[in-house]
Amino acid sequence: MAKIFNNFQLKINRFVIGLGIMACVTLYFVSCDSGKDEKIQLTKQRRKINLIAHRGASDVAPENTLAAVKKALQGPADYIEVDVHQTKDGAIILMHDATVNRTTNGQGTIASLTLAEIKKLDAGLWYDSAYQHERVPTLSETLALVKGRKKLLIEIKKGRDGLYNGIENKILAIIQENKAQNWCILQTFYDPVLENIWKNELAVPTHKLIVAKIPFIPLYFDHRLQWGNFDKYDRAMAINANQYFTTQGFVKELHNSGFKTYPWTVDDPQAINRVLALGADGVMSSSISQLEIE
Repeated sequence: MAKIFNNFQLKINRFVIGLGIMACVTLYFVSCDSGKDEKIQLTKQRRKINLIAHRGASDVAPENTLAAVKKALQGPADYIEVDVHQTKDGAIILMHDATVNRTTNGQGTIASLTLAEIKKLDAGLWYDSAYQHERVPTLSETLALVKGRKKLLIEIKKGRDGLYNGIENKILAIIQENKAQNWCILQTFYDPVLENIWKNELAVPTHKLIVAKIPFIPLYFDHRLQWGNFDKYDRAMAINANQYFTTQGFVKELHNSGFKTYPWTVDDPQAINRVLALGADGVMSSSISQLEIE
């Protein structure tokens, strides 16, 4: 029986990977057809929708930096999304990848570097010389900058070798120190992280991240294939899937179950209108600054 399930799981994994490849190809051709600098008019909505600046205003400033957060504060976004990891000495910093290689002039995993070592790195020059000497910010520095002017959506990431021990409790403590629980939201792909957040006395809203829900059967993919429905996430406000696996039926299913949904990551401005037309409650996008809001 285990062998049958493993074979079935392998087939589903291949199916999801195939869909992902198709989505990437679609994204490539769509992006080729859209003018990057052209302003896109957001279709007027009769309902409240939320625009979420992905990794800050990452289309006009280096991602997950204070510069990107500042730009997002000045723009039309309702929420600012950032990613967090934990350093060797337990500090919580903003970065998407588990290593510093891509977005700084350094090398190594975040888990193997101290905060002092990471603070020496340049996190802006890779993007543009105008941002030279931009530093990797801590979560505390980010909260101090935002100060509740917009909501902050914090994605809790995984290290290269597994989940960071105690990262969610440290994040909650930082949020409490900054009295930010009313304007921060935590999201993650990882159920143990969510479960630990829900056990904490500090009530901070949560979102569950997935890649895709398999139609017609109780099967979905977050960071691995999972069997079951979404009832176990009833303490989460939203379930957010990849935009290419977000259908009108899926949105309706989530709404009927009491969840909101904010598909990720809708980088083509014209696609934002398409996703909102499906009934999504908003979008995570790296192109928020290209939108013209009525």
